[in-house]
Amino acid sequence: MIDVFVSHSAKRDPVALRVAQRVLTGLKAEKRYEVKVDMDALQAGREWCLQLMRWIAECDVAVVLLNASALESEWVRREVNILMWRRALCPSLRVLPVLVGGVTAGQLEKAGFEELLPLQVAKLPHDADDDTYPDRLADEVLREFAELPDIQHATDHMGRWIEDVVKRLNTVHDPKALLATGRALGIEEEDLRQIGAFAGGGEFLAHHMLSTATAARLREAVYEIARSMDIDELRKLITLLTPTWIDAEAARRLLPPAGLATKRLVALNARDTCTAGQYVDRAMCRQIMYYRYRAAGGIPTGEDAFDDLVGQCVEAVRQVLHLPARREVGRFRPRDGFLHCLILNVHDVRPRLVERVVARLHVLFPWLLIVLLADEHDPAGGRLSSRLADLVVLPGLSEDDEDFGYQLTEELRVLPDRLNGQEVHA
Repeated sequence: MIDVFVSHSAKRDPVALRVAQRVLTGLKAEKRYEVKVDMDALQAGREWCLQLMRWIAECDVAVVLLNASALESEWVRREVNILMWRRALCPSLRVLPVLVGGVTAGQLEKAGFEELLPLQVAKLPHDADDDTYPDRLADEVLREFAELPDIQHATDHMGRWIEDVVKRLNTVHDPKALLATGRALGIEEEDLRQIGAFAGGGEFLAHHMLSTATAARLREAVYEIARSMDIDELRKLITLLTPTWIDAEAARRLLPPAGLATKRLVALNARDTCTAGQYVDRAMCRQIMYYRYRAAGGIPTGEDAFDDLVGQCVEAVRQVLHLPARREVGRFRPRDGFLHCLILNVHDVRPRLVERVVARLHVLFPWLLIVLLADEHDPAGGRLSSRLADLVVLPGLSEDDEDFGYQLTEELRVLPDRLNGQEVHA
């Protein structure tokens, strides 16, 4: 079976609703498709958004109906963000945007959906007086499925991340502990019964932990579940969960849209390299087999600042690739389907020097993700964007938020030792 998710905002749009219903009917007629769309299967209740997240994380194909209402919908925006995140990590995921009711490519770009433009788009000229338009557009969508082969995902990082968390949680067999964890996550009492509807309760809780829980709620939940977990399993769970304090959409923007082993340059206004590392962990769903990062930078100490900084970067890239010191830089080669990341602290480095170093790195390693630690949001400090044309500036991260993330990470990291009576001292 091929799982198809339909994203839409068609409730108050008769044209979009008709397109969605005809697509749903057409796909259901084919026994090889399992269609997930909220107009068809979701029951009333507080857990509907969690169910949507599960469908998005598990689908093989996604159809995104883009009418005027969808362009203004925060839910559609969130669904597209997760779908494109999954697609960056899992290229076999098919995402089919459908322009409905005269929506144009220009409107998509203006509304912030420009990353959908390079994809194959289903559309037809719109005539408001043409009653056949919705059915003809739906038929265009269905034609995309006519020759669709069975889909096998070679990699599914998001799905594996969820599975990894579920595996840890399912080692807990005490129903009271699972219920207490659910309450700590803020799940309403009437919804807690769903814990028993999934495998050991772990799947239900895992989706909450990774999709909907606040960092504060997550902390409380870890403390609850920790009382009933094996210490080694608890360590693994904490490692999987700690990057979730990072905003998912911001972290996802780290990923090169053309494939993991392609050039990308990003600016993040973090102060610590470990924060940038957690952004990468979050973006890659903690699937460590498919990525590695190392840090370089700071104030150059040698006589030639340029050579010193480039040398630091080359050594960091060597470590990313696990290469011996004897391997010449010209023989560094990337791994397919692998994210090679250099975190470069340039807070105290002259802008012109940063520009020269980045240019050199792009020549040496045209497959490298470079994350610059630099404050491009401070009018007094933002100075790289004008020099680096391909720089992607991530949303601002306040010092208080970064400190909170550090505190959360450290507190949970030492929790297993504290439970064993081993208080950690600096």
